[in-house]
Amino acid sequence: GNHDLWVHSIFATVNTSTSHARMPRHRIGGPRIFAISDLHVDYSQNMSWLKQISPNDYKEDCLLVAGDVSNKIEQFRECMYELKRKFRTVFFTPGNHDLWVRNSEFQDSIEKCDRLLEICSEMDIKTEPAKVNDVWVVPLFSWYDESLVSNEDIITLSDRRQMADSWADLHLCKWPEWESPVDYFLRLNEPHLTREYDAPVISFSHMLPRRDLCVSQNWLTSCRFLPCVIGTSRLDDQIRQLGSKVHVFGHTHHSGHYLIEDVQYVQNSLGYPRERGLCWAKGAVQVWPLTRRRRS
Repeated sequence: GNHDLWVHSIFATVNTSTSHARMPRHRIGGPRIFAISDLHVDYSQNMSWLKQISPNDYKEDCLLVAGDVSNKIEQFRECMYELKRKFRTVFFTPGNHDLWVRNSEFQDSIEKCDRLLEICSEMDIKTEPAKVNDVWVVPLFSWYDESLVSNEDIITLSDRRQMADSWADLHLCKWPEWESPVDYFLRLNEPHLTREYDAPVISFSHMLPRRDLCVSQNWLTSCRFLPCVIGTSRLDDQIRQLGSKVHVFGHTHHSGHYLIEDVQYVQNSLGYPRERGLCWAKGAVQVWPLTRRRRS
């Protein structure tokens, strides 16, 4: 449904007349917090967009990167290096593409995740809760189960065969036999849920915490199994336990803002070059400070 929009949408759009992205000039005291997901810098067009962001206009600001940077370690490192040069503070949580294991470099996707977190630590990219001026930012690890499949979703045997054949995670992510990925990642969040936060909380994950943040299955004509692989309702339980004012997510490449039960949910995905239509994010959207306005 239509929800109030509580996000002041300031986009970093590429200005074709200059070498840098146009950035907001107006600042109301303190650092702003921006968010983006699904950078997919494996695509040269996306990496080019990243490098065109002004090196000056974000110097005091913070960026939340909600997963799916690259499935290649060196491109991940290059991307995060570029972002850290342009923003004062950068937060990251991994997405499914980040955890693909294509060769024998990593034993499994958990080992690769650990390596990404090490790289972030080396570069002063934050992957744990930290306070940014007057707000706490809490990164949440996430994966998916079928808890977001609704009564309206009809998943046929044919859909499941298509998922088994075409959903890349089933072929490129590797997990220890003893561990469920959704259990593993949600357990990593548990120490952050019981902390005392003395300021508003902004949380972010890659996966979706609610079914109503994804389009109806009627729109998923070529991928009707998608509700099986978008996230988990257990993540929303964690968001509610945190008392988040804003939650940023990614994964489905459908950007939007939704106020649901006093939480502002935001997706702002850069996505693939072929998605330059309605769901293509024009840049990093501001999620703090909040400004109330109505969706038109």
